[in-house]
Amino acid sequence: VPRISPFLPPLTQLSPSHNNSPTMTYSTTLIVATLALLSSSGVRSFVPVHPSSPTTSSSTSLDIFGGLKDAFSNDDSLGKAKNAGLSGGPKYNENVTVNGKAVPNVVVDQKISQVCNAARVKVPYNCQNGECGTCTVKMNGRKIRACVSKVPSGKCSIETL
Repeated sequence: VPRISPFLPPLTQLSPSHNNSPTMTYSTTLIVATLALLSSSGVRSFVPVHPSSPTTSSSTSLDIFGGLKDAFSNDDSLGKAKNAGLSGGPKYNENVTVNGKAVPNVVVDQKISQVCNAARVKVPYNCQNGECGTCTVKMNGRKIRACVSKVPSGKCSIETL
């Protein structure tokens, strides 16, 4: 009875037939085809090493992908990786007040609705895109829509109506 590998049983034991004939089933054929492919592609055999024996350098390599192993290595010609965040950080405006109350850590170009929310001042909203006028507040004496207007870089005094 032929043996495919020392780690697998003989072909007759792999066959589910009851008459012990060496006929090959689909799964047996698949195993034989896989082993044939691996042996023709240059797979080095794995030799188990006993823990008490001296360590020898053995490798199992498929060499199927050839030069692709370098495709995922780091490319040093690109230089050092840059920080993906904002360069210089966000610009803060410390001159923002809502109904006379100072609001700390306001970022320039932050929406007025977010600033009012941070100051715990209720502003009514309806459409959220500046068309209805429900969220109208005064900023530096001018009427604006809080849902679409943004904090300027200079003085910003917001008053609810």
